[in-house]
Amino acid sequence: MNSSFARSSILGLFCAALVWCPRVSAMPKDTLCPHLRAFVVSVRAKETRKFEFHTSWGGPFKGMKENAFSAKYCDHDGYAPAKAACDDLMARGDVEFAGNNALLAMACLSPGTRFGWGTDLSRIDLTFGYVATRRDRDVTIRFDRDDQVGGMVLSVAVSAY
Repeated sequence: MNSSFARSSILGLFCAALVWCPRVSAMPKDTLCPHLRAFVVSVRAKETRKFEFHTSWGGPFKGMKENAFSAKYCDHDGYAPAKAACDDLMARGDVEFAGNNALLAMACLSPGTRFGWGTDLSRIDLTFGYVATRRDRDVTIRFDRDDQVGGMVLSVAVSAY
């Protein structure tokens, strides 16, 4: 086999893999992570707060009258720290590979957590402890299909005690 042909074939496969394989979002960690951490530490003792980032790929949400190939919205319940995270997800969050948003949230809030290249998350329900400024918190990250509105939903909830 011609070595230049082999090199170009390998390069072509590599480039195709970069385009077609699910990968951790192009969203830079340094934009979402500070908002997520600020949201988590803002929750006061004996309080629970959450936000939900909804995404739909390949069509609109249930009940939408207009045609759409994709859709997204974020419910922050008017809580300013959650709104900041929602604003970042609305600007840079992944819709096609929505599981990447959950992978990124876990990596942001659990330093040292890493996922292999091409990890394609379809569902998770995870609760872990987060210690900040002498108050402990439980963080719950859920990612799953949303049967009510369609599409997928990423929920980040924080309970402080």
